Amino acid sequence: MFKRLSDLNLPDPYFSGTAGFIGSTLEDLYADMRVFDLSVPLPDSVRRSHHAIRHAYIYAYFSYDLLTIAASQTFPCLELALRERIGHQAANRVDRKGRPRPAMLDELLKSAKEQNLISSEIEYLSRMRNMFAHGSDAVLNPSMFLTSFEIVTDIIRELYPNQQVQLSFS
Repeated sequence: MFKRLSDLNLPDPYFSGTAGFIGSTLEDLYADMRVFDLSVPLPDSVRRSHHAIRHAYIYAYFSYDLLTIAASQTFPCLELALRERIGHQAANRVDRKGRPRPAMLDELLKSAKEQNLISSEIEYLSRMRNMFAHGSDAVLNPSMFLTSFEIVTDIIRELYPNQQVQLSFS
């Protein structure tokens, strides 16, 4: 349902508990996203994408459908992080017509796993990504979203481990 302008700042019925199963507060959703901070050094493009997902999750409080948008952007964010980290390894690949053929999510995940850049289980991630990329009528709840977002965030953290800063005291 498209909200009236006067209702945009009101909680979605799912989150207010008046028409759904959730009954969460805006503070609850914000707290959920606080644990997904990426304090590791990583490309700005990956950080912006990750922040956008976190914001979509929080703003789902006002429009529940934003939760599906947050979920659908989770895997492109992971793919972007992988491309930024190891995408150069497939830079010269071409398809049968001679056009550039970048590695897809599944290939990037397998390559990162083979290089011991990540330790997470990856077998089902491409299927989850395809569910959102090709349309789905799945009804998400926050815990379903949080499970996949946690895995993706952990993989990004693994891809970009903290660089220890050497301090010199003279």
